[in-house]
Amino acid sequence: MGFHLQRWLPGLACLLVLAGCVSTSLLERWRDPTYNGAPLHHLLVVGAQRDDGRRRIWEDGMVTALLRHGVQATASYLMFPNKAPTAEELAATAVHEGFDGVLASLFVSASLRNYWTPGYAGMGYGWRWRYYGYWDSMYGPGYVETDRLTDFQTDVFTIDPNGGKLIWSGLTRSVDVNSTRNITEQISQVLVPVLIKQGLIAGTPR
Repeated sequence: MGFHLQRWLPGLACLLVLAGCVSTSLLERWRDPTYNGAPLHHLLVVGAQRDDGRRRIWEDGMVTALLRHGVQATASYLMFPNKAPTAEELAATAVHEGFDGVLASLFVSASLRNYWTPGYAGMGYGWRWRYYGYWDSMYGPGYVETDRLTDFQTDVFTIDPNGGKLIWSGLTRSVDVNSTRNITEQISQVLVPVLIKQGLIAGTPR
């Protein structure tokens, strides 16, 4: 039994690590194939949220993530405390304050996904050890599980006196992440390294 237990413990450790992993993925992305400008180094972060509290949480979280990677960033609510800026206000302020880019995120949709998980006759690992019926209860009849899916779109724009342009857009999906703060943290972990690696924003990958 001790031998089998030693084999089982690393697997349990892996499961515990996976439980704390990022449950947000980048589903789709688009980059302007004609853009060959320098990486953006001073970003204005905008959260297109109707709820002002969620907007502030979102913008603060994204700014923190960008700063962590060495990217200079500012939350838009510091300049527009009452509501998110219009496109005209955003462009005028960005040019006046010396920003060279805008990172804007907006909620797209939320949905539930049901899926069937079949039961298992045994562990399937080549050994039959049981721990007080635990494995028998886990690997019994099949069952239905439900995931809560939340999709956000994040766009990156350039800013210049002649007018900015969309240079990158991505759609992320978060699974069973229930707070704005946690979703922002996970999306930033997924997106910021990608944008740095593609040379769109100036920063240090981690």
